[in-house]
Amino acid sequence: MAHKGTSTFIMQRATAALLIPLAIWFLVGLVSHLGADIASARAWLAAPVNAIPFALFIAIGAWHMRIGMAEIIADYIHGGLKGVLSILNWLAALSLIAGALWSLYNIAFTG
Repeated sequence: MAHKGTSTFIMQRATAALLIPLAIWFLVGLVSHLGADIASARAWLAAPVNAIPFALFIAIGAWHMRIGMAEIIADYIHGGLKGVLSILNWLAALSLIAGALWSLYNIAFTG
């Protein structure tokens, strides 16, 4: 596992850099729908031009969260709890990604 720290550092910075334009896009979309009804917000999110960036925003954000939490666990948790929390961290990130993508799929394709 040589250079694991370097690759983790680079991956965290890369996901942060990718999240900047996606977060700006999300905030602009959110502000543009303030006061709108749920049907128009769903229609906006169901459009592929909006569903794809939203899926990327959720997936990259969850992966960024997983990397950050893994660093916190590695630095501050010791003993057997470290392994348990590492597994829970992976499961939480994967569950968040899967749940968000499933919800987005339902909004975009099943109406």
